[in-house]
Amino acid sequence: MASGSTITYNDLSSLRDQMNTILNGTGVHGGYNQSHTVAANPATGDLIDDSYHDSLHSAAAKIANYYNITNTFTAVDAGTTIDWDHYGAVASAFNTDITTRFDSPWAYSDWDTSVQNETSETASDWNGTRTQIVKFEFATAANLNAWFAAGGELRVSASHSDSTSNQQGTSWEQLTGEMGTFTYSVRPEDSSSVDTRTRLKYSSISTSYVVHKKEIADDSDYSANYIQVSAKTENSGADILIKIELADAHVARSGSGSGYGGAWSWTGADNVPGTSTVTIASKKLTNASGSVMATNPTSTVTDSL
Repeated sequence: MASGSTITYNDLSSLRDQMNTILNGTGVHGGYNQSHTVAANPATGDLIDDSYHDSLHSAAAKIANYYNITNTFTAVDAGTTIDWDHYGAVASAFNTDITTRFDSPWAYSDWDTSVQNETSETASDWNGTRTQIVKFEFATAANLNAWFAAGGELRVSASHSDSTSNQQGTSWEQLTGEMGTFTYSVRPEDSSSVDTRTRLKYSSISTSYVVHKKEIADDSDYSANYIQVSAKTENSGADILIKIELADAHVARSGSGSGYGGAWSWTGADNVPGTSTVTIASKKLTNASGSVMATNPTSTVTDSL
């Protein structure tokens, strides 16, 4: 097709329907729940008029603004002829471009989003198991789905710092480093094993805590130690609770004997030297004017480290 060709229903319908799905769809990775009116496709034989073209132009502008791409459609005034250069010449390419971004939001870093820490807590010279729970609240499950579909992410990470070169502290430095950052998003999981996966699709979170990530210490002396991340939903799917546990579960070395003065026994120190830090962050929508608007969650620490 080229300039001067007739613009047909087939040229219009696919793009219009995809923009309507992206902007107004709901459900898991179903759309952004924007309530943005996109005019219905004209019937065969109907004229493509200014109001219909303006509706498509408006939808394209909103999506392009959010994806940080160029809106390739040309606005027209009432009474102006809508020709191939205004619409048909760019429809297919634009449709492909926005579909790729909608299907794989994790592949793009230049969207209208920003990453910020929700909470960062520390524990020093600790032992046993330390647990932190953070609750992310959305107004509705539909808002939660829209936020994730638009590229929202929840990120969990940990670190440890020990300046004493103690074996136990060094083991925790290695353990937290190997865990890396674990994410909940719309992206499918990269492994079925809790030992090796680095991410999980948020729709896999159930109404009871399930361990989604577990990292075990490599040091054979401390192989009982681990970090694990679990999550659950509440409030009819509108809230997500993320739980991270640091477990120093190894048994302290001990000994006993007898000699001059009678029997004796000893138990080694069992504190983790240094400072462990747990950080939970989110990739939020900036909600700039003219862009996709999705309500960001509020976060609350319900159990402190």
